[in-house]
Amino acid sequence: MEARPAIRLSVVASLAALALLSGCSHKASPVASSSAKTALASPHAWPLYGLNAAHDASYKAPQGTVGEPVHWVFHVPEAVPKGMKKPAIKQTYVSITAVRDLVGIPIGVSVVDGKVYVADDDGFLYALDGSDGHMLWKFNALNQIMTTPLVAGRGPKKLVYVGGGNSTFSYTQAVKFGHKGASIVRGTDISGIYAVHAATGKLAWVYHTKGEDMPTPAIDDGTLVFGNGDGHIYGLNAATGKFKWRVPIKSFVSMSSATVYHHLVIMGGTHPSALYAVDAKTGKLAWRTAPHAVFSSSMGDCAPAQSRGIVVTQFERKAKGHHQAKSVEIALDAKTGKILWQTTLGVGKVPPRNKDAVPMIVGGTIYTGSPVTATAYAVQLKTGKVLWHTPLKIKMKAAPSVTGSDVIFPVGNGAIFVLDRKTGKVLSKYMTHHGGFGPQNGVVMGDTYLIGSNFGWMYALPVKTLLGQGKTS
Repeated sequence: MEARPAIRLSVVASLAALALLSGCSHKASPVASSSAKTALASPHAWPLYGLNAAHDASYKAPQGTVGEPVHWVFHVPEAVPKGMKKPAIKQTYVSITAVRDLVGIPIGVSVVDGKVYVADDDGFLYALDGSDGHMLWKFNALNQIMTTPLVAGRGPKKLVYVGGGNSTFSYTQAVKFGHKGASIVRGTDISGIYAVHAATGKLAWVYHTKGEDMPTPAIDDGTLVFGNGDGHIYGLNAATGKFKWRVPIKSFVSMSSATVYHHLVIMGGTHPSALYAVDAKTGKLAWRTAPHAVFSSSMGDCAPAQSRGIVVTQFERKAKGHHQAKSVEIALDAKTGKILWQTTLGVGKVPPRNKDAVPMIVGGTIYTGSPVTATAYAVQLKTGKVLWHTPLKIKMKAAPSVTGSDVIFPVGNGAIFVLDRKTGKVLSKYMTHHGGFGPQNGVVMGDTYLIGSNFGWMYALPVKTLLGQGKTS
């Protein structure tokens, strides 16, 4: 099978248009100013969605170092303005379009070597100074970006990776949904995987694809692996963008960002709905598992998590009643794809899109929410037993974050709840006021919590601020 080559700036001069860069013209709003910058605690690489296979996106400063929390807010150009009332937002941004919800910063950020990398639906990747939120550079992918930026390499060879693409179906592809077994391509306009230099934001290479590249790839032993909208899983050389292999799966991968287990890269696909594991070294499909009665696009919407050889994801099944669905958590053996258990979390209304909440695993416990039931859960990884459930009464889709004895849940109306990990008791509720959170998961770097909103606002908040602000509900 013939591969599409990676295209490099040194070879094709016309790609300069793909790397629109600007200086530090856009400023963040620091909550408190100081004469000396505070370095943000962060790792030196970010190889997966949610930092690692379990989506436990947290990092502690090395022992012996002093890490203070930072507090700032950054908004991307053309973000929903501060203080705009709901009727004005609806009239200006929603009613005049066919869009059902705003996207803004659609997914989790990454934080590497003190820099915060933010992908936005305006098509730009932003690099921010983690100490104060000021923009260092931006890169234009010429289509929406919905991947968590991945970061790998050393020194001047350190690269940041994002995928460009959108969720649109052309008419000729949309009509294929009426034909069983038809191969459907999702995504229009320019789609591709981009690698840019971490220091400057300049394009290193791009690999274009026929379908959207919205899910976050995985970097495994130098190979960048991604599923996308054209029914394939690809493997590229992460340093050069050179094609290594491609395997057809027929499903299109929506927002199911990849996780890994011993060089197996695992993700979900839609039409048909199934989970897939591919060997990152060889490109061979290791297993395919298709649970019965998966509803709509839900299998391809959720980013699976893996811990202790168990893969966990969430999907929906139809339920009795008008527009009702069951929210199901499912676990599989990561090596074989065998289903280990399935737990129905509850029943509720079908969400309009991104139909499932992303799981996060710490210490043998799955922490997750559900946009169907508007409830937070702790589930035993080995058995699927629900340890506690706490109704928050607001839909949630993002992976939660654990810090010490607490678990943080961002929800759809812009609130950030902090719950007790052992009991599920609500400890505090912090309101951000500049948009809400759908698939946007937060990360905990030292004592700072970072998250972007669907209005295009990026927050760096001290964890103690989340614990000390607002009333419980």
